[in-house]
Amino acid sequence: MNKVDKGFELVYWKLSYRRKFIRTLWMIPWAIVALIFIQIVGRNYKYTILAGIIYLVILPIQAIYNYKKWMKEEMK
Repeated sequence: MNKVDKGFELVYWKLSYRRKFIRTLWMIPWAIVALIFIQIVGRNYKYTILAGIIYLVILPIQAIYNYKKWMKEEMK
């Protein structure tokens, strides 16, 4: 299956690793907004801290993984 590298694609798994990496970087500001929203609506630091830890673990791992796969794909 060909991966989409240009244009608009809504489905994440149809994207190339380069586009997945870019989308992951775009998620960082949205994650910060989500944390602020969780804090304002929930008024509970436990949920904010839990969501923050999840974002701090998952987003960098996902970004590094997609970057490495993108660079490996570029070498071919």
